[in-house]
Amino acid sequence: MNGNRKHLIQLVFATLFAPVVAAAIAAALLVMAIAPELVFQVEVNSAEYRPATLREIATSLVGFGAFGAAMGAVLGWPTMAIAGLPAHGWLVRNGRTGGLTYSLLGVAVGTVTMLIYFMATGSWRHPLGLLDAWPLLLAGPVTGLLSAGLFWLVRRPDRIAAA
Repeated sequence: MNGNRKHLIQLVFATLFAPVVAAAIAAALLVMAIAPELVFQVEVNSAEYRPATLREIATSLVGFGAFGAAMGAVLGWPTMAIAGLPAHGWLVRNGRTGGLTYSLLGVAVGTVTMLIYFMATGSWRHPLGLLDAWPLLLAGPVTGLLSAGLFWLVRRPDRIAAA
């Protein structure tokens, strides 16, 4: 396989993989921060709860992660195509290929994406509801950070620029 084809496959894989996996991880982290009882407790009946077993915790986290992965496909892939790939091209052309640079730019892009999503869904009509679930406000920046970091780890633009 020649070098250009290998780099293209690596770019496509990083573009498709990073937003979905990052959103899955962020969703699992957010549910543990916002509503830990959904993960760590099991309802016995309407009045009693018991601690969840390790298998039940894992099952809950996989379920929330699957929801996050779906959101990563719905929101992350368009964001990667509209903002992530042009930013990647600009960073490589300017020789700014460090992981920290990518991660900080990912935080910014994730925050803007989250704000656009909240505006589009009407969540800003009830801002106190968002403040009650304040970890939800971290969804965009955390997912952007993870997505950019994963993209960087898969693509490794610092090695490509030197080649």
